[in-house]
Amino acid sequence: FANKEVILSGGAINSPQLLMLSGIGNADDLKKLGIPVVCHLPGVGQNLQDHLEVYVQQKCTKPITLYSAQKPLNMVRIGLEWLWKFTGEGATAHLESGGFIRSEPGVPYPDIQFHFLPSQVIDHGRVASTMEAYQVHVGPMRSKSVGWLKLKSSDPNDQPIIEPNYLSTERDVWEFRQCVKLAREIFAQKAFEKFRGPEIQPGTHVQSDKEIDVFIRQKADSAYHPSCTCKMGQPSDSTAVVDPQTKVIGVENLRVVDASIMPSIVTGNLNAPTIMIAEKAADIIKGLPSLQEKNVPVYKPKTLETQR
Repeated sequence: FANKEVILSGGAINSPQLLMLSGIGNADDLKKLGIPVVCHLPGVGQNLQDHLEVYVQQKCTKPITLYSAQKPLNMVRIGLEWLWKFTGEGATAHLESGGFIRSEPGVPYPDIQFHFLPSQVIDHGRVASTMEAYQVHVGPMRSKSVGWLKLKSSDPNDQPIIEPNYLSTERDVWEFRQCVKLAREIFAQKAFEKFRGPEIQPGTHVQSDKEIDVFIRQKADSAYHPSCTCKMGQPSDSTAVVDPQTKVIGVENLRVVDASIMPSIVTGNLNAPTIMIAEKAADIIKGLPSLQEKNVPVYKPKTLETQR
């Protein structure tokens, strides 16, 4: 029981899941699972957007990567140093350099993002690194592919069915090819000469567009940025789930405040924008006026005729 409101902040997977379990979602889908319909909102669980990325990996010719830090005894030492002094290799995530670039001339904003890591990651870290290596995580920011999630059953312990629908448009496939080509171009720069060994992934045998496409479909992974499954919009929008005040449309005293209410995915990481959403929602709930920032600079390329 709530005195004022319930604020749902389960994230882009759990928030729509909980709404649907509570009878808020597509009425036809809910009825099939025997869930009493409280409010027919067909947008719940739809519009799923995420950032997909691949790792382009290069062998390093010098022992300066995190390879030795991932040996069991060294991991214990690093962990103890961090617990004792908050210093050392355990005091950083190591993804400390990166950048954005436009995929081609004519694109009005940087639509590809890079993260550099002085290590080799295999299966999200579940498999230990096998050599001194470095890599860049790279992927498109505004993919056209849109997915969805639905309930498997009315049991809250059952994980939902998630269909991200990755790489379902030709444009998305083309952008990923650019990602690989641009990453290779960066690693071919003079600054890497002293450290550059053979390419590990995709590997020098992967050169044609068709070969790059096969590599991407085999190795692309989520960057853990699911969003947009409880889209914000006007009540007149049949696909919207929350209104501009974060209130669930058609239901009293219920809000959603997390990355799921983004109408479309942001061009970059989700952490800071999600914090901003939470702070803005807190201001709305407390009745505070909007912050009136003026002349906020927005990136614009000097020319659209060239890529860089």
